[in-house]
Amino acid sequence: MLLSRTDQFADLQIQGLPFNLDGSVYDRMCAAADVLQSTESGVQPAWESYTHERGPTPPAAGAQLLVLSATVSLVNTGEDWLELSLLVAFDTPSLLEVAAAVEVACWCVDDHNMHAVERREWVVGSGPALARSFAAAVHEISRWLATGPREPDPWRDGAGLPGPPAWKAIHAPGSRHRPSDP
Repeated sequence: MLLSRTDQFADLQIQGLPFNLDGSVYDRMCAAADVLQSTESGVQPAWESYTHERGPTPPAAGAQLLVLSATVSLVNTGEDWLELSLLVAFDTPSLLEVAAAVEVACWCVDDHNMHAVERREWVVGSGPALARSFAAAVHEISRWLATGPREPDPWRDGAGLPGPPAWKAIHAPGSRHRPSDP
């Protein structure tokens, strides 16, 4: 369940972690988030936190219970998008996964909604490990911002995924909308 949404990491409410988040760990995470927010790229992450009961039951395979997330939207045309994301989610009731990903809209025949074309992840079981992994995830996102393409097609092409023209060609002329469209 969504707990808080903000433009500043320091304004998030973080609850229900499987270990204590002491002041020094939280300060290190705030400092890392400040690096992401102060990049010279002109982007602003959207931060969200979620609440769960302590030690939640693991979700079904392929689903994650999020603790917090940040999304940097580089392109969003309504039909296509490119986002950089930072996630902290439950891996097990006592461990968290921290992940950084480059995500593009899906144009496959079977609509998957999006694809993570690059992803880095760390599993942590303590506050200090969370702070280190969070900083590493921020570093990856900063690197992608500094060196990566700012359009989804090069990322999609690099991953061998179909792009909008390929999807449209499969279904043209008079094709229906993407499977996720009403």
